[in-house]
Amino acid sequence: MDACLSSMGRSRRKTKSITVEHHYRVDIFTAIIDQQFQKLNNRFNEQTIELLKLSTTLDPKNNYKLFSVKDICLLVDKFNPEDFSYQEKKLI
Repeated sequence: MDACLSSMGRSRRKTKSITVEHHYRVDIFTAIIDQQFQKLNNRFNEQTIELLKLSTTLDPKNNYKLFSVKDICLLVDKFNPEDFSYQEKKLI
């Protein structure tokens, strides 16, 4: 992986020598991550992403480490306002 990557079709004097590891780690990996990220962004709208983020507060992993009253209030007010009475909302 430490071997120099030769570039085809270009003069060797004009290009910087990069290693095979750099080519795969930086050039290929970042391009694939960018592609995957764009696919995810196109699949989910902002409201869905916000719902997923707020829902993490209800995750019981690590004794509800991510528990946040503020996030629960946002979740109730924004996505489930009709499921809770005024009194229940005030108790939170």
